[in-house]
Amino acid sequence: MRLRPLLLAAAAAAITGCASSPKPDFAAIYPGMHSQQVVQAMQGGPSRSQEFGDGSAAWYYGEDQCVLIREDKVISKQQTQENTSVDAVVVSLKNSTKAVCAPAGMAEAKSEQEIETPLGTFKGTIDPKAIKNKMIETKKELVGDSPR
Repeated sequence: MRLRPLLLAAAAAAITGCASSPKPDFAAIYPGMHSQQVVQAMQGGPSRSQEFGDGSAAWYYGEDQCVLIREDKVISKQQTQENTSVDAVVVSLKNSTKAVCAPAGMAEAKSEQEIETPLGTFKGTIDPKAIKNKMIETKKELVGDSPR
């Protein structure tokens, strides 16, 4: 019967160990950091990478974080920034600038909008004027164009 307390203690230690496992720490990355330290801070290698002609490489961690590396050292890092967020009862809108890592002059910031509605979520580059026109057309179809 002495085995049971040992098994319970081992199980508790295993559970505690799993609960306290480190998480990726993008905030810990800084310019000049060695690429191996980036792998350690992020708990693994990038989900994708892109190489450039000047010898640098962009390491992407998901869609929202990237690190620009040259000669095994961090040059810069970027994270997707949410610029605008509007939450209404029926719809929410988010406008964000996506993380893009590249040598100077080789890439420009990309903006993405996300609209959540009861009918689904729409992502991409959304033209506000086109949405306004579509709303006006839909209103005319539903209500009519007669003045009140």
